[in-house]
Amino acid sequence: MNAVLGRVGEEAVRGALDRALDAEQRRIDKGHARSQARAVALSADPHWEGPDRLTLDSEALGEPVTVRVAGADSVLGVVHALAEFGQEQSADHLVVLTPLDPSEFGEALLARFLGDEVMRLDDWELLRTELKVTRIDPRLNAGRWRWLADTLRSIRAATPLRVGTGVLKLEQALSIAVSVRFGGQPEERVDSAALLEWTRRPDAVAAFTHLHERERQELCWALEEELGSVPRVVFKLLERGHALDAVPVGLALAELSAAARKGREGDDRSVVRSAQHALIRAQERYFGANRPAEQDLSEFGRACRASLIRLLEGSEEDQADTTIRRAEELLFQLGAEPVAEASSLLDSGLRSRTAELGKQITLALGEPGPADAPSFPLPQDLREVETAWQRMCRHRRYGGRTPQGHRSAAQNAVRLLRRLARSQDERPLGPDTRASVRGWIQSHVDETGWVDRAASAIWHERSDVPAFAQALAELYERVRAWRAQFDAAFAGALEHWDGAHNDDGAPLLIENVLEQFARPLAREQAPLIIVLDGMSVEVALQIAEHINAEGRLTEIAHFPDRKKEQGQANEPRRAGVLATVPSITTCSRASLLTGTLTSGKQDRERSGFAALWAGNGFGGRNAVLYHQRDLDSGAGVHLPTHVRESIDDTTTVVGVVLNTVDDALSRGREADEAEWKPAQIGKLSPLLDAAARTGRPVLLTSDHGHVWDRGFSTKTRTGEAARYRTGRPEGGEVLVTGGRVLHGDGTLVVPYREDIRYTDRKEGYHGGFSAAEMVVPVLAFAPVLDSGTATHGGTGIVPKGWKHLTAAQVEPAWWSQALESTDPPEKDGAVGGAPATGATADTTSERVPKRSKKKRSEREQTLPMFDAVPEPAEPLENERVHTLGTKVTASAVFASSLKRVGQRGPRAEQIIAIIDALAAAGGTRPRLPVAAVSWAGNGPSSHPRAVRFLKMVGKALNVEAYPVLTLTDGDRSVELDISLLQQQFLSEGS
Repeated sequence: MNAVLGRVGEEAVRGALDRALDAEQRRIDKGHARSQARAVALSADPHWEGPDRLTLDSEALGEPVTVRVAGADSVLGVVHALAEFGQEQSADHLVVLTPLDPSEFGEALLARFLGDEVMRLDDWELLRTELKVTRIDPRLNAGRWRWLADTLRSIRAATPLRVGTGVLKLEQALSIAVSVRFGGQPEERVDSAALLEWTRRPDAVAAFTHLHERERQELCWALEEELGSVPRVVFKLLERGHALDAVPVGLALAELSAAARKGREGDDRSVVRSAQHALIRAQERYFGANRPAEQDLSEFGRACRASLIRLLEGSEEDQADTTIRRAEELLFQLGAEPVAEASSLLDSGLRSRTAELGKQITLALGEPGPADAPSFPLPQDLREVETAWQRMCRHRRYGGRTPQGHRSAAQNAVRLLRRLARSQDERPLGPDTRASVRGWIQSHVDETGWVDRAASAIWHERSDVPAFAQALAELYERVRAWRAQFDAAFAGALEHWDGAHNDDGAPLLIENVLEQFARPLAREQAPLIIVLDGMSVEVALQIAEHINAEGRLTEIAHFPDRKKEQGQANEPRRAGVLATVPSITTCSRASLLTGTLTSGKQDRERSGFAALWAGNGFGGRNAVLYHQRDLDSGAGVHLPTHVRESIDDTTTVVGVVLNTVDDALSRGREADEAEWKPAQIGKLSPLLDAAARTGRPVLLTSDHGHVWDRGFSTKTRTGEAARYRTGRPEGGEVLVTGGRVLHGDGTLVVPYREDIRYTDRKEGYHGGFSAAEMVVPVLAFAPVLDSGTATHGGTGIVPKGWKHLTAAQVEPAWWSQALESTDPPEKDGAVGGAPATGATADTTSERVPKRSKKKRSEREQTLPMFDAVPEPAEPLENERVHTLGTKVTASAVFASSLKRVGQRGPRAEQIIAIIDALAAAGGTRPRLPVAAVSWAGNGPSSHPRAVRFLKMVGKALNVEAYPVLTLTDGDRSVELDISLLQQQFLSEGS
């Protein structure tokens, strides 16, 4: 019995009958007697879905005939069908559909059928019936394509085929076979990316190798004809048994080929020689005597690199890691370790660059110096550090998830070195040293809080690159010494003010926060006041960054008409206020929430909060205060009903206290990480969402900060608490007296050094006199308008007397800019600064970057961290065609690609502006922040919308999924591959 038989229709029955009648007529023409048989046996599935009798136009007889159709799956069934046909006179012929082999019939039974045989239909005829197409392309009847009918029928048995009702053409049939055999669906098109993806599937490759040789040859020929270089190389690797390593082989060959080129300035000759020798061995190993053409290898290497980058930019980093490790193994097997270490794509290259950065950091730090006078680097010492870091940033794995995870630590190490290099002798702030207590508090908000943030990032790094790990350890110690100097100066200024009660440059105080910030914020809408107990400036910086990035709230600052202090511009800025002494919850939080210097617990806070807002000075408003336990809710509910109802009532001031940060000081954090996000802090995220939904402004503050215990603290004495005691002060301590001291009869000894404690060790402490404990951050946010009504700057609903804050206004210059005297020379096609994810160098006229004394323009206020981004000038009409963006958008390839994106996609002029803005940054792979690129293209300013907008731009530029424009650095930056852009859109390059 036949293994697989298809069902037949009327056309197949008619065709079989005509063939049998034609054969009978030829017998008669040769002198044989006419057969008495009127039945035809047809090898087919016995299930018949048509009527028992058909009237068909017979081409053989030239007239209509009546045909009875019967199915029979046994010899007995065949005999029965013949018997029934013999008893009736209404049909001219009988067609029996049977799966039986002719040997099962016997000679006597076969003699009752025309031709004494069981007829077999042509596979194309069966396929035409099965697919219900009108006819088959005549070219498919050639012997060359006989295998294709079997292939399509086997595909149809497993996968539905939809080919229309017209003609099944050769191109369509071949395309279906290629798509399915190389791992796709029948309707999909196989391109170079899909073919390389197929090589990663052992089952698919094995199935292909088991196909009939003729089918394999024709499928390979079809892909080579359509795609060219990539399949030509892949199939040569398949012949040699290396198909599963196709992408790693392509990456290794690309690295070897690039490194083997001679004559490039700065080439390491040992790397060049190693690459040249390894390239010869690689070509022999993978291709033998059947070596591909140089052009094919070059194109194959680019395709493999693009394939890897797609994995890195997508959600398949595990697969990317495996591919990279295999490529490195192949290079090591070929004796090309120096090539792997010089790579800008492989992990070995990133480790090498990381080690070099560590070496340069150590050299820049130099000898530590005595404990009482530590040495710090000079600006000119950082030149090689900046160069090494820029090389690290240009590595393709930098900015993504890497096995080493060095990205944040490297970036923050360079930032810390810049800050240290600006110090002068015993003045840790150098030229930015303030004279007043308020100035010192603002310095912690503007400068040292950022230092603490960067220091935490390098502390939590666990590097497996020894040179880098050693450099971070030394740098952290040097930063601790610098911070100790700052805290000593801070404590001295604060002690003098607190003791002398001098109001000149007096600080903002914790008990006045509601009066000086919440009351002005409430003029138009009752605010949501969130107190994150224990939140330091370091934590507040990170929380604010995430809130701003989420796009529902935008940061604002109170902007009263104050006098300039020490040359500082009268511009909006984040605020910091002074906690009580000691800086503990029962004193500082009670004072904050009641508006007066006091101490107490939750009942005192609730009553004092409500009474303060009910007073005439605060507008006689209703107010309610919730503590963390009041926020407990059931499953599926973020906030309890009574809290949601209070927030929905926008006439009521709502206060909320969250203890997550403070709890971490005693119990530690769940994860060993430096970063703080709203989602990690209790009910903060749903509270912020509720405020944005109801249009409430938000005041986010704390009651005190904290210092972490990272193994350096010592219990010097026994005290009343971890960070304060009574008695006489010793080294690293001060004696504080006065009305702000709310314990110890108005006199307490408090340490300003972070390494002093008076109780058993915990994860962190508060109550002391360091800036990290005493300075309380005060942040304010306004709801962002909908995209249809929001301004281009995305400033949202900003109350009167407040102004929108941008990242450029709150970040210190050294956070994103190299010091001018450390700007490295241009090298490897890069600009004089690292990527704009924090590496952009800014050339200024002063030795140390300072904030401009002039008020920033409105455009600058909506543009974070863009000092290195050139102002996009409107080109003259006759100059427009000369930009890279206009050349790309004038190409036919771009027109076709933009059409596929659709009407909702970006306009051509927006894409021109984006390409030109990135190209202006310089280098072969310029990188800028998402906000900068979206702004250049007149796109959305809110981060989530800007990301979506730029992904649409990427769809227009990333033809065949090649990564021309990609989002990197966790969707914070945009990178343009200039070379790939020119290859895709400009036939003659540029």
